[in-house]
Amino acid sequence: MKLHSRLTEVLQCALLIGGITLFARFALAQAGVPVPEDSPVFNAFRQLDKQNGYRVHMDMKASDPRMAKMMAEGMGMGPIEKLVKGGVIQTSMHWKMPAMDMRGQVDDWEIKAVVKDGRGARIFNTPAKDRILKYDDQMIAMQEAMLERQATMAIAQALAQGPMGAISAGLAASQVAQGLVMAAGARKQARDFFAWKCMEGAGGGQSAEKRANLLTDLKNLGDETVNGTSTSAYEFYARDGDKLRGPVRFYVAKDTGLPLRLAMTDPEGHGSINMDYDYSSVPDIEVPNCLK
Repeated sequence: MKLHSRLTEVLQCALLIGGITLFARFALAQAGVPVPEDSPVFNAFRQLDKQNGYRVHMDMKASDPRMAKMMAEGMGMGPIEKLVKGGVIQTSMHWKMPAMDMRGQVDDWEIKAVVKDGRGARIFNTPAKDRILKYDDQMIAMQEAMLERQATMAIAQALAQGPMGAISAGLAASQVAQGLVMAAGARKQARDFFAWKCMEGAGGGQSAEKRANLLTDLKNLGDETVNGTSTSAYEFYARDGDKLRGPVRFYVAKDTGLPLRLAMTDPEGHGSINMDYDYSSVPDIEVPNCLK
């Protein structure tokens, strides 16, 4: 069941990342053929579970006119980086948004989230920190409210990875996101705006009934080369309530049996998401005091 949960969560975060119409399209629900437990998909993630650490680079490309306009204006979300090491998960995402105090100015924000033992924390950072520290408390509260949704996504994505790794970034993350709430008494003042803050209720999760049989219609696509590595390529769909999301393409390295890429493409051409796995040296992750 744990593998079902993680696979589901990975696919969920992919849907959650955009926060737009990417992958809003769906196929009509059908009975589908459940992906068996001994399939290459689940076996690859069992191999992933054995790794002490790895990275995931998540890149979203959108052809949606609204996203294209935002990107042309230098706004929107950049690639997302995840680190998984020793049971600790870190997600780092960049978000460009208009400055609240300077017309025409776009600020680059980094939103970093860390999850350990099912508990999460987040921190904000920006090159405009010195200018923002001059905001009054009301403006700080407004700025934080704008960033909080992205922080919730970052936490949800980290949770989706789970303690062993992840192939679950699309179907359950929305449920996790709804359950995240700020710790009671969190201040909205400039002096602690850029400090680590723990999030209560970040456990998330799904019942065993909802986790079962979420992947369907596995298809072997043959051999493909990804980033210079020979892989076995597969395609499947992910059940989301009464809908089927997908198709999802999954690439497994032939030499190691480890996941190399998970890709989702909107069949109507609105965009795509690639999640690339990297097993080279992974740095230690800073764990906030509130998670120790």
